[in-house]
Amino acid sequence: MKKGNLIIASIFSVLAIGIIFLAMQLPNAKNGVPGPGYWPILISVIMLVAAITVGIHAFSKHDATPLVLGTPDQVRVYLSMGLLVVYLLGMYYIGFGIATFLMLYGFITWFGKYTWVFRVFMAFAITAVVYSVFVYVLKVPFRFGILF
Repeated sequence: MKKGNLIIASIFSVLAIGIIFLAMQLPNAKNGVPGPGYWPILISVIMLVAAITVGIHAFSKHDATPLVLGTPDQVRVYLSMGLLVVYLLGMYYIGFGIATFLMLYGFITWFGKYTWVFRVFMAFAITAVVYSVFVYVLKVPFRFGILF
């Protein structure tokens, strides 16, 4: 497990540093309002601290537990990550609304035991709330995909 923790710590450290570097190139704050790079930098700093903590913990801990990558729960996580990549591609090609609704409906179906009416309602409601917050409150336009 020590090797796995070191690998994960290294990957997330490099990822966090890369995101910080890219976010620093975004425009600065104006009139006391944080710029577009504020949240990516903040989240990346937290991710970097967490990765460093995992790395330090891996060095200080003498654990000989083998790294197992094929348990059913882990396979479910890998499939979920793959489906999230498909979701991102779907957002680009078919738009936020349809892709998000389909992703939420699929995940609610997969992880929960609910009626189809509840799944449709919740997927639609969550999609509508997220869309409304970004478009009407934060004034972030969604101009990608062929559909909504």
